[in-house]
Amino acid sequence: MKIFTTKMLGLVISALLLGACSQMATYENEDLTNGLEKADQAGFKLSPYGSKGFENASLAYYEGACTVECIDPEDPETFFVLTGRKNFMVSGQVFIDYSIYHDDTDIYYTFTIGTNNASTPTIASLNGEVVNNQTHIISYPLGEGWEGCDLVERTFTITRGGGGGGATLVEIPTSYSLIPICTGDEEETCPEAFSYERDENNPNIITFKYTPMTTIENAEIQMTVPQIEGYEALDGKVYSGFGENDENVLRWNGTLECGIETTFVLKFTPISCTAAGPGNGKVNLISTFNVKGYGNKLTGKPLEAYCIPD
Repeated sequence: MKIFTTKMLGLVISALLLGACSQMATYENEDLTNGLEKADQAGFKLSPYGSKGFENASLAYYEGACTVECIDPEDPETFFVLTGRKNFMVSGQVFIDYSIYHDDTDIYYTFTIGTNNASTPTIASLNGEVVNNQTHIISYPLGEGWEGCDLVERTFTITRGGGGGGATLVEIPTSYSLIPICTGDEEETCPEAFSYERDENNPNIITFKYTPMTTIENAEIQMTVPQIEGYEALDGKVYSGFGENDENVLRWNGTLECGIETTFVLKFTPISCTAAGPGNGKVNLISTFNVKGYGNKLTGKPLEAYCIPD
C-alpha cells in the first residue's frame, strides 16, 4: 500500500474535486456502488488527469471494457475511471465521492467528502488510518501475473469529522475489473493494391499483382476460369482445382505479407471455338480474382480471349 504524493498525481486530486462539483447533479441520493447499481450507466474512457477541463470527471467507467479495450501505462488518456457515491445518511447531506483506476502496477482509489449544506466535514480516518483531510488518495500493488478482467474487490470504512450531526461512519464496497495492458500486437494495416497486365506478344499470359492490407498467414486466392481448356503456372507457384467437380476455379494457398506485392503469372489456353458455340469468337478466361475473406479484386468485365479454332 502507498499514498499518492507526486506532483503529477496532485493534478488527479484537482480533477476529481472539480469533477465532483461540476457533475454533482448527475447522481441520485441513494448509495451508488461499483456493482450492479452502475451497470446501466453510460461509461467512457477518460483521463484521470482531466485533460479536457475535467468536464467528464464523474462519468462512470465503461462496463465490459476489459474484454475489448486496453490501456497504455505511459498515456493516462487511455485509463478508465470508475466513479461512485456513498451517503453517510439517507438525506444525502454528507457523502463520499470515490473513483478507481489503475496502471500497470497499482490500483488507485480517491475519496472526497462533500456536503449539500454549508458544513465543512473532513475524512477523519480511512480503514483506521488517520486522514483529517477532505480528499484522500491511496494505492495498492496489483501483484505479479495479473490479467485483464481480474476482479479487484476491496471494502473501505470511512469516518468523518465535523460537518454537523448524523452518521459518522460509512462502509464502501468496491469492485473493479482490471483493463489489460496494450501489447503493441494490434493488427498492422497497409495500403491495398491490385492490378493485372497481359503479355504484349501473347495476351493469354496474364500477370496479376496483389498487395494485401494486412498479413494473411493462410491466404487463399480463388480465380474463376469459366472457359479455359488448360493453364500453365509461369510463376513457380502450385495451384489446385479447375474443371468440373472443382467448379472451374483455380486455387492458391500461401502467406501474403502486409504491404508486399505478390505476383501470379499464368498462361491460359482458351476452349475451342466449337466448345464455345455461336458468338463473336470470344470466351471468358478469368471472371473473378477472389482473396478469401477480403473480396473479389477483379471487378467489372471478365478478362476475355479469342477461342481456339478447331
